[in-house]
Parts: sequence; structure tokens; C-alpha cells
Amino acid sequence: MPESSVQELSNDDLPPTPDFDSYPVPADVVEAAVEAEGSQLRVVWSDGRVSRYHAIWLRDNATDKENLNLDTREQRSDITALPEGIAITAARVEPCGALALRWNVGSVVSRFHPGWLYVNDYSNGAAKVAVDVAPLLWDAETLPEPSTFDGARILEDDVVLEDWLKAVCRQGIARLRNVPCDEGMVARVAARIGPVRDTNFGHVFDVRVAEGPGSNAYSTAALTPHTDLPTREYQPGLQFLHCLRNDSAGGQALMVDGFHLTQVMRDRDPQTFRCLTEIDWPNNNRALDTDYRWPSPVIVLDGKGEVRELRVVPFLRAPLALPFEEVEEAYRALRRFFEAVKDPRYQMRLDYAPGDLVVFDNRRILHGRAAYDERSGERWLQGCYGEREELLSRLRILARQRRARQLQSL
Repeated sequence: MPESSVQELSNDDLPPTPDFDSYPVPADVVEAAVEAEGSQLRVVWSDGRVSRYHAIWLRDNATDKENLNLDTREQRSDITALPEGIAITAARVEPCGALALRWNVGSVVSRFHPGWLYVNDYSNGAAKVAVDVAPLLWDAETLPEPSTFDGARILEDDVVLEDWLKAVCRQGIARLRNVPCDEGMVARVAARIGPVRDTNFGHVFDVRVAEGPGSNAYSTAALTPHTDLPTREYQPGLQFLHCLRNDSAGGQALMVDGFHLTQVMRDRDPQTFRCLTEIDWPNNNRALDTDYRWPSPVIVLDGKGEVRELRVVPFLRAPLALPFEEVEEAYRALRRFFEAVKDPRYQMRLDYAPGDLVVFDNRRILHGRAAYDERSGERWLQGCYGEREELLSRLRILARQRRARQLQSL
């Protein structure tokens, strides 16, 4: 394919990318060859990698003015606007390192940033730009207490904030210390990640003894580890708990890694695991002024059969409605699940000191507490909810800003 067909559109500057991120160029494009009658492109990199891209994929992600609004980095047209049989008629590597392509439809030349192409090389399994941290499964022996960070610093220092959030992603839980013991401070910390999610418990809720409590959490009773608000169609992804005062006896927090627990169950008791993924348990909040209900399996799988979340709270079960012959099996599976949840081998135990703030993945980590004695002193926690997606978004933005600083320093 003659290079002259795109020679006249060479540019000394790298083109924009389809998003607002910054991309280093880990390797240069040394060859770009049109294949399969223009429906594919083969790219050879200076580090030896060979990548292949489909013409339709390249056209869909092109940053030329016909396809992309550079102010928003959103496509101008939908998939129906891309003609069938779209093909590349010419490919050229520009002096700046960008890849320039001409198409069999229209006169536009599309230019691609080599760093963006390298990272999004789906032919070699690098199909996405991500800072998502793979979960590190744990039990009481492998993680006796959560990773701990300085609470005052995360309010001002994005480097510490990023480290804290990565720990939350990895372990499902992390702790801050030395957070000022001011009312509402938990929402200020949560806002470093993203918006606080309001629920029927309010924007911020108090966890302490109350007359006529609207939840078992507002009593001194022991709480079996559970997830919060499985009564909602969209269960909150994050929970924040901040200790303002605690001089009472007892009340030790209990945390269980539900992802680890269910992995063990899947390996050792597959029948129970299957039952917990297939049977919908009805959850009902049973409050005087709200009535939230949502049926769900205890263990929710994604499309690949991997555990996506847990939805279970022992004190908010509504009456089970199953075919007669399935009821006893359902209860047997639930009993075995909570026997495992109560096993000390799986429980992280921690005491709250004033200024401690714990955040955890409410769809992964089951949380509970031991009973405590209100006559021995006051115990006051404040909490709020957030979302997993806000956590991931914030981490991606922090990583984006870090990469931009690194590129500017070169």
C-alpha cells in the first residue's frame, strides 16, 4: 500500500486519545501492514510485540473530527453510522510515532496515539486500561488486622489517598487512624472518594444505643457478620464506620472476607455453594416507616461463574417461599454458611479506638460485632455508605494524574 496516500497529513505532535488519560509510549511502531483486504491491521513494535487490530475497532475508536467530540471525548455517531465493510486503504507511521490510517469511505485520515494503541492491544490480552487491583483473599491468620493509614494525611495527600484506596480494593478493608473525632467527619472522608449514598438511615447514621432502635445495630447485642442493605436492589458497595467514642467493655468488630470464605466453600462443599448461588432468599428491612424488599441468592455470581458479591443478613430474612421439597435443603445450606462465618479461623477481630475509621467493601466483607456493656461506658460510631464504582473511578483519576505528572517531568 503506497505511503504517499497519507504522507501529506503527517504531524509533529502526537494525536489526542479517545479519553482524557495520559499514555507513555513503551515501544515505537516499526511496521504497520494492512491485511485481510483491509479489514485488519498488523502492527510490529520495537520491543518485538506484534499486535493485530480490526478495521471496525480502529474506526470506532478513531479521534478524527468525524468520529469524536474532542471536548467530551465521546463519539459523535453510533455504531449504525459505521458502514459495513469498512476497510483500511493505507497505513503509515508518522515521524512523531503516530499511526495514520486512510479508509475506503470518506476522505478523513485517522491518527492514533501509539501509547494508547499499545495499552489497548486486545490481540495480546491487554484489552483495557485499568488500575483495578486484584483482590487478595485472607483469613484470620493471613490478615489479622487491616492495613492502616494516617487519617489526617489522606484528607490532604493524594499519594497516601491512593495507597489507602488500593488497600481497600486489594483486601476489601482498610483502616485510618487519627481521624478527627468530629461529628460528620466520616462523610468528609468518604467524599475524598466520591458522593455519599443516602439511604433510609440518612446521609450519616449513628451506631449507638437508642430507645426503640430501628435496627439491631442500635442495640448492645452481638451481630453475626453480614452485609448491609441486601434489602435494596442495588446494595451499597462501600461502608464507612468512624469511632467517635468508645470506653465500653466488649463490642469487638468482626470482619470476614466473604470472597475467601466462598472460595473455600466452593472447593470443600460444592453442593452447599451451588445451593447458595441458586436459591433466592427474600430480604426485608421490616421498619415502621420504610418497606424495602429484595430477593437474591446469598452468593451472587457474574457471567463467568466468579463470585461478584454476597447479599446476606441473618436478622432481615423474610419468609422463604420455595417448592415444598426444596425448603429443608435451603435452610441446611444457610446454616452451613453461617457456621463458617462464625468460625474464628475466618474472622478478623479489631477494637475501635476514638479516631479510627474503617472502610470496607460491603459486597465482599461481612461485618459484625461482639456484644458490649453500655453500663461500662459510651460507644459511638458514625457511618455512611458509598459505592464501589466511585472508589474505582477515584483510583483511575489519581493514576491518571500521576501518569500526567510523570510525562510532564520527562
